[in-house]
Amino acid sequence: MNNERNNGGPEGNIHAVSAMTMKAAEGLTIQDLIGLLQSARNSADGRVPGAEHLDEQRLFEAIKNAILNAENIYIAYDVHTNYPYIGANDQVWVFSEERFAANAADYYLQQMIQLEMKQIGREDIRRLLSELHLLGIRNLLIDNGQLTVVVARDELLPPPDWSGTPEIQIPVSNPGLQHAMLSFFQAMYSRQQFAGKSQMLRAAEARMLDELVQTKFLVPMQIKEEQPSAPDELGKKTLQQGTVIQFASLGVEDGESWLPVFTDWPEFEKGYDKTVWGGNVATYEDIVALSASMGGAVINFRGIGFRLDEKNKRMVAEYVRERDGGR
Repeated sequence: MNNERNNGGPEGNIHAVSAMTMKAAEGLTIQDLIGLLQSARNSADGRVPGAEHLDEQRLFEAIKNAILNAENIYIAYDVHTNYPYIGANDQVWVFSEERFAANAADYYLQQMIQLEMKQIGREDIRRLLSELHLLGIRNLLIDNGQLTVVVARDELLPPPDWSGTPEIQIPVSNPGLQHAMLSFFQAMYSRQQFAGKSQMLRAAEARMLDELVQTKFLVPMQIKEEQPSAPDELGKKTLQQGTVIQFASLGVEDGESWLPVFTDWPEFEKGYDKTVWGGNVATYEDIVALSASMGGAVINFRGIGFRLDEKNKRMVAEYVRERDGGR
């Protein structure tokens, strides 16, 4: 798939415009606009006669506006991870029409890739882009299998600017770990078999573990104070003697309790009400210590659900020792 042009090519779809303006783009589908953009890009070498006056930059802006204001778009989710499917070149697959999404799902099912195409309404498109920031996914491939274009996530929704903001007030997020976990588990669950898959999995696991040990997590907690104290202007709070800190725990089928930890606030809120539970920021070493008398810790239990049991803790420790030359 991932065609830059269909069988007919863009040549047959040239619109009679000389200087392409935003007004001229009104009423055209995203596919129409992609076809015009490809014509503009090909006009320099003469492959598309009559397209030399198309304005490439204006067309690209028109495509971005059309995506942001579409009534619906469709995004490919991996059925095993239940997160956006990450394709080649760190791209998620977004479709402008339901039939394009259905065609792609059928095609990739034959390649042993199971996808669920989720409809995203106009009011949720920016929320989706915010999620891509948290997941560390940088690019959108539009209409895989039709005329395509790649749009950078940041061109549709720039990342938040935290410059000048005290660190304590910056929301915890871990796009590096989220991306590494999704990449690893997507590959591990995949039914596709190909030469080099084992090596790819080992590399993906190593990247995940590198991110894991340097991550700062959110741990749900409640503070019970005899005399409640107010936070200062930076949000810091001094706890008085007699204060009790209670961390959340999960019960599972074997009767052991587990420590829930999260990579960011949206993952946190899948399991806990943040008006009832606060979030304590903890390092990987903190997580290991806090869960020492428990079955272990679970990262994003409403999401990927990566368990850090004793076996996995030992595996992480051994990986770090080998990575650091046995130190």
